[in-house]
Parts: sequence; structure tokens; C-alpha cells
Amino acid sequence: MEFPEDTKPSEQEMVDAYVKTLAQVVGSEEEAKKKIYSVSTTTYTGFGALISEELSYKVKGLPGVLWVLPDSYLDVPNKDYGGDLFIDGKVIPRPQYRYTETQPTRNRNRPRPRYDRRRETMQVDRREPIQPQNSASGGVNQEN
Repeated sequence: MEFPEDTKPSEQEMVDAYVKTLAQVVGSEEEAKKKIYSVSTTTYTGFGALISEELSYKVKGLPGVLWVLPDSYLDVPNKDYGGDLFIDGKVIPRPQYRYTETQPTRNRNRPRPRYDRRRETMQVDRREPIQPQNSASGGVNQEN
């Protein structure tokens, strides 16, 4: 989901927005809380919910929703895609997936190198093509 950059909401406000967004297609906030199984408010902003494909198309059209991905892209059996767990309307933090501004980043402000020139710089080991050997008897040719 997308949130304003200039007035970034708190984590709780983001979670509330997830619940309200899903409630628009499932009928109530209580039902939405039952269907959401994970939330993310740090590295990326979004939530995971167990809903039908038909409902996912409705969610996709709601304000603030950037995209909807099916669970087939995730760890389906464990409903695990890196966010915090969301059980009975409560966020259960998973520290291994939390990002804080104090964590070191690897060259965060430096642009990533472009790899579109890789073919120009790759060294290619070219070999001579194998020449078929003529042998009338089907045996091995030997030089004298």
C-alpha cells in the first residue's frame, strides 16, 4: 500500500489502514482482522490476507493499493512473506524481519551498477569446431 511521504503514519495507523481497506471488500473490520495474517510497516508497507481471487481484484481497485500478489509467490503453507504476524487483530513482531534506520546499509545512496554492458566485457573462450573424421571402415583414424 502507498502512504504519503510527507506525513508518514505511525505503524498502528498503517495497520488500521490495512484493516479498513480490507473491510471494504469483506464487509466489516472484524472480518478483515480475521482474514489478515501478516502486516509490514517498515521495509515495505502492505499486508497478507486470506481472500478469494475475486475479492483480490476488488482490493486492487481500492485507493492506496499499489498491487495485489497471489500467495503462489510466497511461502504458501506457512503464509510467510517476511512481515510481522497478525493474529486476532494484534501485531506479533518478528524481529528478524524488522528494519530500523540505525541498521547499517550497504552503500544505500550510491546508485546500483548497470549490468547491460556485461557482454562487452565478458571474456569468451572460443574453441575450434570439431572436424568430423572420415573413416571408410568405421574404425579409428591414426596418424603414422
